[in-house]
Amino acid sequence: MAQEARVAVVGGGLAGLSAAAFAARAGARVTLFERLTETGGRARTRVDDGFAFNMGPHALYLQGPAIASLRELGIEPAGGSPPTSGGLAWLRGRLHALPGGTVSLMTTGLLGVAEKLELASLMTRVAKLAQQAGASESVDEFLARELRHEGVRELLRGLVRLTSYSNMTDRMSAQAALAQVALGLGPGVRYVDGGWSALVDALEARAREAGVELRRGAKVERVVHDGRARGLELAGGERCAADAVILTGGPDESSALVDGGGHPFFARVRERAVPVRAACLDLGLEGLPSPKRLFALGIDRPLYYSVHSAAAKLAPEGRATVCLARYLGADERPGREELEADFHALLDALQPGWRERVVTRKLLRELVVTHDLPQAALGGLAGRTPGAVSGIANLYLAGDWIGPDGLLADASFASARAAARAAAGADGVRVAA
Repeated sequence: MAQEARVAVVGGGLAGLSAAAFAARAGARVTLFERLTETGGRARTRVDDGFAFNMGPHALYLQGPAIASLRELGIEPAGGSPPTSGGLAWLRGRLHALPGGTVSLMTTGLLGVAEKLELASLMTRVAKLAQQAGASESVDEFLARELRHEGVRELLRGLVRLTSYSNMTDRMSAQAALAQVALGLGPGVRYVDGGWSALVDALEARAREAGVELRRGAKVERVVHDGRARGLELAGGERCAADAVILTGGPDESSALVDGGGHPFFARVRERAVPVRAACLDLGLEGLPSPKRLFALGIDRPLYYSVHSAAAKLAPEGRATVCLARYLGADERPGREELEADFHALLDALQPGWRERVVTRKLLRELVVTHDLPQAALGGLAGRTPGAVSGIANLYLAGDWIGPDGLLADASFASARAAARAAAGADGVRVAA
């Protein structure tokens, strides 16, 4: 007689919810454990005075694994794409047209004539360059080898920061970075109406429809195993049997649940992981002093500015939800004054008079964007942590730092789907047809 695999999923973020939904749809009996009273993790949306703010800039890549997984689950996120023209570049304290087409490329003061010619040639072959870039060479090594002009290298570094949220071009795999740039410049992205909580709500609904039992406020203390995952132990001592377990937290959180943090698999992971971090300033404005200035990218400074409400429903009518970010280096810990000086200088140039229009604001000094950079030293995406924990059968991982596919949310969904399929067909368990 066929037996349903009992799958326990730890964590109710995007990876956990999608893993639970996919495992249940594959025939498993799934329970999801979330320690908080609400799901979403870093995909939660904060609403202040009618302005919706994600935890940092969030965008769905239109040909990535995330949106493909959502559509497989019957979810089509409503929203819009930001314009590809009219952007500005911030270089040495001055604004220039950001090359987004032939006219802006020819007229911008950002680059000299020779630099414009090199960039024009480059933009026609970004996808090909991504295929040629080495997984084990850094972005900086690749740019030094392929490009003649430092101005074009600076612009490409800016595009890498924009699409990967990483300010570590000396360590990031060129292959992973260039593929992400090609994804952003090609199909583009979508901002989601109402913020990413809309995705969380839709995923939770699909999980429940598939039969997932969702336990909120359930803190998992440890994974029970004897070389094979046997279940979970919760705070208070409750034990929940399972045939397979999927952990969807970061390296530290997941490690703490396995042998008290002493398992050698996780020791290696934690030793080599390089988190990608950013600082953000969220603004809700009465309106924009300069309504046409919707996007700007720092070239010599790792800065980003975007009016997300121009593409998606994120603000009351006539008002603006604005997000600024500073992409942080591996060891950067800037203080509040330094961050505000950076953000205010850019805002003063873009939107003079913005201070008088502030309805709400919040500075987030440090957000973990992803838990591990695709490092050139480790072979790029192929060198990321695998989705199956060695030494413990039927223990799987999902998240933005797992597996060989995609960056950011794309990695979360791709690894969640793979973990779900493996868990639903766990070793020693025959899944019901």
